[in-house]
Amino acid sequence: MLIAEMHLSRNQFSRPGRALDPLKAVIVHFVGYPGQAADRVRAYFESLKTQDAADKVPDRSASAHYVVGFRGEIIQCIPEGEVAYHCGGIYTPWAREYFGDYCKNPSSPNRCTLGIEMCHKDASGKPSIVTLSATRDLIRDIFRRHKIIAPRTALFRHYDITGKDCPRWFVSHPDEWQTFIDSI
Repeated sequence: MLIAEMHLSRNQFSRPGRALDPLKAVIVHFVGYPGQAADRVRAYFESLKTQDAADKVPDRSASAHYVVGFRGEIIQCIPEGEVAYHCGGIYTPWAREYFGDYCKNPSSPNRCTLGIEMCHKDASGKPSIVTLSATRDLIRDIFRRHKIIAPRTALFRHYDITGKDCPRWFVSHPDEWQTFIDSI
């Protein structure tokens, strides 16, 4: 498995440079824009640094540790030892129980999770077989390196954390999500 390290510039909107606490989980996402290639997703995260926190325009914070593309390419945007902005917001009751104090302001499950974005071709959010296979291999590698032996207790959809329709395909097809977890 080849991972292209294309780390974002340090900035307050997509790579704050804060240390990640001990890893509790991996969160799977979809990019939300059909046809968006992995390098374009990374470029979007990088572009967030141009926002001005002092102006009156609302700012957006977003990033992920990894983006997996249509051809199975993997781009690492944030080193695993740092926080990425991929699962903040209002948390589900389940997430508040699982992550505890990480769901209380000013904290976030971002402090103890890794985020993986999957590219997809259409509005259904269905990842290609190649994208899914590369994502599976990446998660297996992360779990091996971090000595996580129970995928069911450490692999979640963004939906599980915030209720967001993400990754759409796996929210719409929970049986396929369970099959994916079982394949890890």
